[in-house]
Amino acid sequence: MSLSAGSINTGLELAVLSKALDAAEETGEVLTEMMAQAAVIPGLGEYIDIRA
Repeated sequence: MSLSAGSINTGLELAVLSKALDAAEETGEVLTEMMAQAAVIPGLGEYIDIRA
């Protein structure tokens, strides 16, 4: 049994897209974790002194 060239190309394209999607999901998860761990300073930017 041999696969046609078109079928092989389609399978290869799907495999590459799947890997790219996995990498994008992992990157998104890491960014979400980083944003959750970012230091937040309470009250920062709450008041502006315009008479200075």
